[in-house]
Amino acid sequence: MSKKPLVVQRFIVFVNALTLIVGGCALPTPPDGGPRDTDGPVVVESSVPIGSTSVQTNTLTWTFDEYVVLNNPVASIRTSPPIPGEARYSLKGKTLKMSWDGGLEPDRTYIIQFGNGIRDLHENNPMSEPFWVFATGTTIDSGQIRGVVLNPLTGKPWDNQAVVLHKGDALDSAVFTPPVYGSRSGKDGGFTLPYLADGSYQIFAFSDPDGNLQLGTGEKSPVAWFSERVTPGDSLVLWLADPTAKPDSVALFRQLPADSSGVLKLTVAPATDGPWVHQLRRDGMAVWQGSGTNSWTLDGLKPGTYQLQSFADLNENGDLDTPDWWTRTEAERPIVDPEAVEVTVGWTVERRWLPGASPAPQTDPDQPETGSASAPRQGGLGPIRR
Repeated sequence: MSKKPLVVQRFIVFVNALTLIVGGCALPTPPDGGPRDTDGPVVVESSVPIGSTSVQTNTLTWTFDEYVVLNNPVASIRTSPPIPGEARYSLKGKTLKMSWDGGLEPDRTYIIQFGNGIRDLHENNPMSEPFWVFATGTTIDSGQIRGVVLNPLTGKPWDNQAVVLHKGDALDSAVFTPPVYGSRSGKDGGFTLPYLADGSYQIFAFSDPDGNLQLGTGEKSPVAWFSERVTPGDSLVLWLADPTAKPDSVALFRQLPADSSGVLKLTVAPATDGPWVHQLRRDGMAVWQGSGTNSWTLDGLKPGTYQLQSFADLNENGDLDTPDWWTRTEAERPIVDPEAVEVTVGWTVERRWLPGASPAPQTDPDQPETGSASAPRQGGLGPIRR
């Protein structure tokens, strides 16, 4: 039996020893599976605890229970009322530092809304506390104004629009200056302005791509406003025009032969007085328009889904006018029937529409099955074969 040379034997021993060393020092691999962490980072220490009063500072720090990352904090983190100048953000370990130049206003409640500006390092979860509130005075203000921002032509919500409050006696030029309070609308168009001081305010909503809660000098983009002063406790709708939308118009439908169309027998009885205009709409376009209290039979309608809509024609020009802050033209607010009109070939649909009715008296007491209105669906006649 042959023996390996001494050099070869020593080399084999060295390789085996190296394998043991490397194997023993390998990094442990976490086991697969298990639930995903969905908890956001939690503040375990802060220089100004939430709810603090009599605060005088130009620096805030928060230490989290895990490592975090910043996600465009200048645009994502909002302070209401705005702090002086522009905030600076820095991270060191698990601690976030926010600083600015200048002092805070006296006797004010400040709320910092973090949005998506702070997320955990590994799972990208936003921080658990959506806001941080403190006061420079001796009490925390508790007022609140809520509402929704809608498109007056479509009734659909506006997402991510600036909603701001200015003092009740502010000049028109206030929209070009930092607000007293500010927030943004959510995906459903809803907004909340919390921790407000008592008093009256002017409220505005507008597109704010740079995130500073004010219009640029000379900018004349659409602005939604409320014609009266608002106070904490109010809940309201702001109608914000679409700058890209064409003026609403009526494209009258082309009457089709009876064997390829349906019929709508429509009775409209507005619940309140006024110069009412009614529209039958399809795919966002008005295909028929009438006015007042009346009954109509619309023959030759193309099969498909339609929507009834009415509005008070304030200037009696026959058009659904969008709001214009710059000329102080208020929106003519559409009331949309939540129940669609389904037109089918060879069938007649009967509909009684009571725009402006409250949920209880939407329908005629003698014909409860025919009613539909601007509030929740109240039923209606099914199609009638003709």
